[in-house]
Amino acid sequence: MQHYQNIYQSAREGAGLTQEAAAERLGWSVRCLQDIEQETRNPSPEKVAQMADLYFAPWLHGHYCNRCPLGCVWHRPESDVELQQLALEVSLEAEDWEQERQDAHDLARIALDRKIDDAEYERFKAIQRRMLRRAYLAEMAAIAGITKTER
Repeated sequence: MQHYQNIYQSAREGAGLTQEAAAERLGWSVRCLQDIEQETRNPSPEKVAQMADLYFAPWLHGHYCNRCPLGCVWHRPESDVELQQLALEVSLEAEDWEQERQDAHDLARIALDRKIDDAEYERFKAIQRRMLRRAYLAEMAAIAGITKTER
């Protein structure tokens, strides 16, 4: 029978730390870390950030965020991405500079009265989708940069 290991435990062990050493460096009790690793306690975003930093595992942010209410709508990448693939996606996304300029202009017009009326809603949603896509690509680039420099 194979032993199940949760993602936080895998990251800690991948960093070569015992529970005791990790808890001490994190400033937590060993019990707190055990509870997180045994999934009897859900870590806060701050605790996940601390573990990600200590374990050199930036993908823990994505793992956590993809399970929170916001992450269910917007998925962060959980693992390393190929920089060549990312470069292609960014270049394809960035081909239409005029669209970005138009989006910024339209967004300013929509926001002028501080509300989105029915006539503006579909345009706003289209702008939002393009903005979220660009933000996603920027975040993938950041994660790719972090994971490439840590190796």
